[in-house]
Amino acid sequence: MKLAALALLVGACLFLEAYVHWSLRIGVVYTHFFYIPIVLASVWYGKRAVAVAVLLGGVHFLSSWALTGAPGTESAARALMFVIVALVIGAVMDHLRREEEKAGSGSSCDLSKSPRVGLREWKALIPLPPNVKKIKEEGDVRALIRALRHKDAGIQYQAAEALGELRDPSAVEPLMNSLTGDRYAGVRWKAAEALARIGSPSVPSLVRVLSHPDDDVRWMAAIALGEIGDPSSVDALISLFSEDDRFVRSRAAYAVSRFGAGALDPLVRALEEGGPATRWGAAYALGKIGDPRGIDPLVGAIRDPDDEVLAEALASLSGMGDPAILRLLHEMEGMDAGDLRRAAEALSELPDRSMRESVHRLLDRTLPETRAAIVSAMKGGGRRKFEV
Repeated sequence: MKLAALALLVGACLFLEAYVHWSLRIGVVYTHFFYIPIVLASVWYGKRAVAVAVLLGGVHFLSSWALTGAPGTESAARALMFVIVALVIGAVMDHLRREEEKAGSGSSCDLSKSPRVGLREWKALIPLPPNVKKIKEEGDVRALIRALRHKDAGIQYQAAEALGELRDPSAVEPLMNSLTGDRYAGVRWKAAEALARIGSPSVPSLVRVLSHPDDDVRWMAAIALGEIGDPSSVDALISLFSEDDRFVRSRAAYAVSRFGAGALDPLVRALEEGGPATRWGAAYALGKIGDPRGIDPLVGAIRDPDDEVLAEALASLSGMGDPAILRLLHEMEGMDAGDLRRAAEALSELPDRSMRESVHRLLDRTLPETRAAIVSAMKGGGRRKFEV
């Protein structure tokens, strides 16, 4: 059907060449019609359409030569333009067909199978987005990696998600590029999530970007490392506890807490030896882990000179039950009056009412003189008074 339509249009062009050019002696306007079969042939057959352009261009050139008696530069330039148009449009259509085949979307860009000339063919000039779901079902990791570079953020998001589900290590670096270079926060987060699902092959790259200048990259990489749980990344994550950005610190501390008991030793060292921000992060992570072996280090932190570290140690102990609180009270028995009052005031500022109630309930297990000192300190400490 297309071949017949093309033959009809070419025949019409040859008729115009014979009648308009030879009979009417009009040399230019009618040749605009020649672009119709040239463009349609290019859309249907790609670069093979250059044959149509050469045929029409050659007939026009020879016709002009025969009429004027000499080869004309205008007719030669016009013939050359026919060939250039066919080559450019044909190359574009061949490229679109290849991309569509790789993407596997089965869209109308396969013009060679189109039954007729019409809107569908002209719409096919516009490249359609890849069908990410179908690509994932086919397990085509390379096509999904290409989709990560698509101009549509939605396609990028779907591609990152699909790569995470396929868990192919070859996707690590492309996903890292999305994490560190994409301007869409949703795509960056989905890339980090995919890297976490790929697992250990992602660890070296994620550790490397913990020093990235972008705060979002650092905390997203930290969360991904926490999800993976590779012990080799613990020290690198703890180094983020000293960050100026509090959100990055808290996300890094949360990530380390995901390692569970395996992170206890480095966290205890950080609580005892690190700077104030590092000690705060260690106290936070130990509380999230909730391992009883973290109680003694946290209790020791109630003597920390930094108020934020003290408050975080108490908050962590509050979530570890009566054994932790009783151990805290016994520690307070041996403190001097100034440290005791400071600890009691910090307790009074905790938003956890159950912690204050537990302290009240367990006071009877302390020495009488210590109990009296704690009650006195509680009643006078902080904006939120203890009711004892």
